[in-house]
Amino acid sequence: MEISITNLSNSSPNMTEKLNPFAIALQFTLKWEGGAGHPQDLGGIVQYGITQATFDTYLRRQGLPLKSVIDITAEELKQVYLEMYWKPSKADLMVLPLAIVHFDTAVNFSVRGSIEFLQEALGGLVIDGRMGPNSEAVLEQNNSLETAQRYCQARINYRYQRVQVNASQEIFLEGWLKRDRDLLSYISQLQENPETQTPTPSEPISGNCPTPEIVDKLEQAINLLQDVLDQLKESKVIAQRGREQGTALALRPGGFRRDLVCNLREHRIREQKR
Repeated sequence: MEISITNLSNSSPNMTEKLNPFAIALQFTLKWEGGAGHPQDLGGIVQYGITQATFDTYLRRQGLPLKSVIDITAEELKQVYLEMYWKPSKADLMVLPLAIVHFDTAVNFSVRGSIEFLQEALGGLVIDGRMGPNSEAVLEQNNSLETAQRYCQARINYRYQRVQVNASQEIFLEGWLKRDRDLLSYISQLQENPETQTPTPSEPISGNCPTPEIVDKLEQAINLLQDVLDQLKESKVIAQRGREQGTALALRPGGFRRDLVCNLREHRIREQKR
């Protein structure tokens, strides 16, 4: 069965409509994952980059009967990639070049393996294959094309190491290297394209970043508190002078409270005029 890559992605790096990072990443991956796997591939039975074990897991989660991955449909293929690779790897937190590299690595090396590669490319992290708070914090500071390029180089280095450990895999080496080099070229071309030059994550990595509206309200609250503090200091000085002169307090009963209310009203009027 042939599955059309175009029908799956519905997009290209040159498209003018709103960018779909997952579709663009999937387009690249399917270019290298087309058709059935090689008999000597350690992944076993593979169809369009999906192993039988992965497909079985997906079908069980969906409450569907098991079937051969060779019979996977286009929609099932798209959903497997989305639910079992894109989302778990947290590729949607990354700028487009890095998201593409990370997603393709999750497909090629497993989600845990992709996070290990990412941690290595970021540097300064324990390489444990888990996307914890420390990894997310470092990613937030290095969410860039440069990190994606280091990521690709780490993949290339690993290919040679794998062949050294298992000589039977040397038959795949040239193909692996072509894929990694093509990936590096692909993300570099995206960066040169005005439509994809400065992609941003689909959502902030940490949900603790205040919005401009919140910052503005906090600033207003600080200014208001400063006005109140100044009023308190002024009333204290007036009261002190009254005691020193042996006279009644300059402030009438309830006078400070009324003055404070007026101060608050004046502050709001000033803010509205800005």
